[in-house]
Amino acid sequence: MTIQISRLTSAWLESVDELMKKNSQTLGFLPKEALQSYLEKNNVIGAISDDDNLVGYLLFGANSEYFRITHLCVVEEYQGQGIARKLVNKLIESVSTQKAIKLNCRRDYPVNDLWPKLGFTAVDEKRSRAREEHFLTRWQLILALDEQLQLFQAKTSDDTLDVIIDAQIFFDFYEPDSDKTKPSKALLSDFLVDSLSLWVTSELFNEINRQNNRERREKSWDRAQTFFQLESTPYLVKEFSELLKDILPGGRPSRESDIRHLAKAAASSVKTFVTRDHALLQNSEDIARLTGLEVINPVGLIVRMHELVEKQTYTPDRIAGLDLRWERLKSGDLVSFPFNAFLERQETKGKFRERLESLLAEPDRFMCELLKANDKIIAIRVLTNNFKKWLTSPLARLAHSADRSLYGRFLIADTISNAVGKNLEMVRFEVSSIAPSLIPDLLELGFIECNNNFVRFCFSWSARREEIWPAIAKLCPECTDRCQVMSNLELEQCCSPLSVTPATQKYFLIPIRPGYAISLIDTDESGYDLFGGNPDVLLLWNNVYYRSATRHKMLKAPGRILWYVSKDKQQIIAVSRLDEVVIDTPKELLRKFKKFGILKWHHLYEMCGKDPSKRLMALKFSHTFLFREPVSLSEVRDVFKKNKKAGPSTQAPSELPPQIFRELFQRGFPSIS
Repeated sequence: MTIQISRLTSAWLESVDELMKKNSQTLGFLPKEALQSYLEKNNVIGAISDDDNLVGYLLFGANSEYFRITHLCVVEEYQGQGIARKLVNKLIESVSTQKAIKLNCRRDYPVNDLWPKLGFTAVDEKRSRAREEHFLTRWQLILALDEQLQLFQAKTSDDTLDVIIDAQIFFDFYEPDSDKTKPSKALLSDFLVDSLSLWVTSELFNEINRQNNRERREKSWDRAQTFFQLESTPYLVKEFSELLKDILPGGRPSRESDIRHLAKAAASSVKTFVTRDHALLQNSEDIARLTGLEVINPVGLIVRMHELVEKQTYTPDRIAGLDLRWERLKSGDLVSFPFNAFLERQETKGKFRERLESLLAEPDRFMCELLKANDKIIAIRVLTNNFKKWLTSPLARLAHSADRSLYGRFLIADTISNAVGKNLEMVRFEVSSIAPSLIPDLLELGFIECNNNFVRFCFSWSARREEIWPAIAKLCPECTDRCQVMSNLELEQCCSPLSVTPATQKYFLIPIRPGYAISLIDTDESGYDLFGGNPDVLLLWNNVYYRSATRHKMLKAPGRILWYVSKDKQQIIAVSRLDEVVIDTPKELLRKFKKFGILKWHHLYEMCGKDPSKRLMALKFSHTFLFREPVSLSEVRDVFKKNKKAGPSTQAPSELPPQIFRELFQRGFPSIS
């Protein structure tokens, strides 16, 4: 059956009147005289079946600025065949100076679901005149762009990035803070206010209209008026809508609204669309291909903008040559991030993603770093320095891998070193956001569980016991009693690189070749070296350094080591704890310390003069921290001279007087103002 759409004459008065009366409960009532007037003005469009029956009509008023639909009616058995759309399209064909079509419709009428499908936008609502309390939604279909608005848009977009937000982002702005809403709210943050302009399309008002709560609708409409509203080219909206239906099947009102929202965005002058909708984000490549519209989530946009502003903070921090590095998470990393590899037991990908994105949404406050090995992400941590002397990690995770234990301990140790390098005095990991597998390592590396956190002190100074308690009490009062019962050695272990005075141990200056230093202790130099050290050794918290057994009777554990790098460098670069000194044959040393050190059998064989029975020395050490300022050989000699001591030996291990150790230690860790 074919349906003819045409203007009706007065001859159709009885048919229009009859159809109106059958549907007067929703259409309202017009006297025949009024209907006659509409017909005489040629303001009624009819849908006529091939058996010459009126199966639908559209009755409208017109002025120079807009059309106003008074009635739109389709016989029930003919509904769902696109007749309403044909009637509206016929009205659009008659446009001369009109820029819009307007109408009012009661909210409780099912036909309200039709208007968005025909391209109309809900712009407001008002109370009806009926005795019963009903509300009318005001709908509008834009037919032509407003030249003045276009000029205004161009003027506001000169110095900022223009982006379109979808309805969910808009609603998030006014919801309570949560991991889910924080990324959206971050679009309003201070650091973006001068570089980002937020726009909405008319489809936002349809989404607002779908809310059942009238008070919420009114507030949302008022809020929406504060955003720049884009106008879209109508014929392009239709074309893009058809294209998008191929990759975003409709069926649900929310998905149909998504298609209209994307189509209106694509048909505008702004080409970036921000959404949290995972279905849209997953189809972003296809959407871009079909419409030229970039679809991005708020966190991806925020990180990208921050990268442009703070380029230097996104420079990789190499640890071992080109293979191992810390790298701040970039927008590209987020697109392909392997979330499943980091999930803990019974944790959902959605919840983990929400937590991570809520932190990424505040790049000025939180630094999210990825540990990459050969471009594979093996660990992630987030760091923040909210308090003057604290370094906090609200998120620390490891990818599931065979080397998880090695990288987990390194993540913790490197975080402590990070705090020491910045002269911070406490590290805190939040219990709720760390991998449970990290807990044994946290405890072994000196952390104390307290108030749903694991805390550890990292004092880079030398002090008497009684001088330490006020600092601990200020940072974490609950830990004071537990620390006060510790011995000096235990206290140093939980607060390293702290040096407790008076001396309860011996101090040593140990020379080490630059090549060995790169592979054992010097992560800074290893990062600059093309090949770097062996990560399996360099990342260890405990390690072993082999030497010939000269002066072995002098070296006693426990003790403290200052590492002097010989040859071209000639600097003291780091401090460690000496945990054990073992004298034995090369074979026995390798058997005992096979997991530690960088030397293999052939190295030790050469070291003992190719005499396997000759005994060598293994120094097992831990708690290694690079100096903030390496101490040059000339400075070392000045300290010895000041203390009226003969110059140090730089060829073999030597014992240091406590006072000289403390002075060199403090030069290596100068205060940072």
